[in-house]
Amino acid sequence: MKRFLLASSVALAFSVPAAHAAIGSDFNAGSQGWQVVDFSNPNLSLTPQASYMANWHASGGANGGYIDFSDLSSGSFYFSAGSAYLGNLSGYFGGSLSYVQQVLTSTGGQWRNDPDLILIGNGQAYVYQQAANPGSTWQQFSATLDGAGWRRGTLAGPAVDSSEFQAALGNVSALYVRGEYINGINETTGLDNVALNPVPEPETWAMLLAGLGVVAWARRRQQKV
Repeated sequence: MKRFLLASSVALAFSVPAAHAAIGSDFNAGSQGWQVVDFSNPNLSLTPQASYMANWHASGGANGGYIDFSDLSSGSFYFSAGSAYLGNLSGYFGGSLSYVQQVLTSTGGQWRNDPDLILIGNGQAYVYQQAANPGSTWQQFSATLDGAGWRRGTLAGPAVDSSEFQAALGNVSALYVRGEYINGINETTGLDNVALNPVPEPETWAMLLAGLGVVAWARRRQQKV
């Protein structure tokens, strides 16, 4: 009975779901709706000049499958998210967007003039630049989904306040992750483990803390017997 009580308490503490489930793409079973688009200049126009199928690989990624693409033009190519990442994402406000990237092959200098992330919501583009480009090994990157660090329109555009960004998340029509990191037509870039991660709501945290309290009580009871 004591063992059952402790096990049940642990299950209660660690099975509390987030208010919104994470949206993720591990690419272990295909490209999962992701494609590739090419912009002539993403700082001037976000109308794709071409679109392509991403190349899917069943192994070799950060933890299994992954997608990649090889540069084909003097423009800038981006991985384009599928329908799971579009629509009303306001429930993910305050969470994060995370992903893993690697520049698989390259010759030439690094290219830093384009945004790393582009989110189009309510018809307006919001852009984000990471502190560094991905390198020759799989590296994880993330961006908070509260407006911090995001710019409106271009990297030189105005900072975005939280209320504006939350409204944009309510009507997302496109999400892009940069693949163009080398100056020239010279690289192949891989993408893996993309995820929209929510923030648990206050009542979820309360349930979690209550569950942890039950675990502590059960352990004390077990030690006394």
